[in-house]
Amino acid sequence: EVPDDANGVPDEPTDVQKRDGYTKAWDCTTGHRGVALGATLFHYGLEHDFGGVWFNLIPGGLKRLSYYSVKKAFTGSNAGDNLPPVISNMTVTPAGSAPAGGEFTVRADIRDPENDPLTNKIFLSGNYATGDKALVPAQFRSTGNGTFAVTAPEKLGVWKVYIQSEDGKGNAGIETESVKVVAPPVNGTNVALGKPTTASSSQASYGDCPCPPERATDGRTDTRWASDWSDPQWIAVDLGARTPLRTLQLVWDPAYAKSYEVQVSDDGNAWRTVHTTTTGNGDIDTIALTETARHVRLQLTARGTGWGYSLHEFGIYS
Repeated sequence: EVPDDANGVPDEPTDVQKRDGYTKAWDCTTGHRGVALGATLFHYGLEHDFGGVWFNLIPGGLKRLSYYSVKKAFTGSNAGDNLPPVISNMTVTPAGSAPAGGEFTVRADIRDPENDPLTNKIFLSGNYATGDKALVPAQFRSTGNGTFAVTAPEKLGVWKVYIQSEDGKGNAGIETESVKVVAPPVNGTNVALGKPTTASSSQASYGDCPCPPERATDGRTDTRWASDWSDPQWIAVDLGARTPLRTLQLVWDPAYAKSYEVQVSDDGNAWRTVHTTTTGNGDIDTIALTETARHVRLQLTARGTGWGYSLHEFGIYS
């Protein structure tokens, strides 16, 4: 067991800590002759994914510090071995509030024992955000001195960020930290916050529900409104008075709308459509408006999944 980090996910040991852990375990076993009956080394495989990087000695065929630690334990020496790069002091900024689709900064000290030229790569894993354990190459650019500007995923939640430094000799150093991806900031005031919100339906008891419509306007991305599993549906906000509308930000749950219309009204009866899409992808939709109205409604016409519609936030900015 390891402690959680500031984002509430397990704080994975570093490559150096993993290397030293194998050495200490070996020394403990061999140092207690007549007491220790033996030891078993679990080698989990060659996978280059969330679990593979945590446990494997040679993920994706790349030898790590822990591989050479185990080799030395069994053979007594690393003489003549070309050892992997060592990554230390990895940081992510801002670790707890990287805007979706924006950039965050990753920095680390990276050195190679033999001064081999290094190729640095950045990967992301959505294990905690989406359940996908795969390591996906991130979009990034090097800004020098072990610093990288990395593009955040569009999906909200806590992601794992990996620096992988390869020496071209079959070795790699890999370090990881977490980053929490949040909705990007929007200029103006969220005039929908806490305002009366109604919907065509809502889920009363499924998963984390009840999920009533007012949870889409409570200013929190850890709550949500969820509809019945059918088309069409709608959710509407009464702003209380005619209000200038400049930006709409929709923070979707995985149960998103592929097709929907944004409609406005002065009386809640006569509606006019001010935005239409048929290509929703379930991420964060930021829509520019130049309207003045009291009521704002999403008319949801086609689901993107087999579930209903679900919104974490229905933000309306003036």
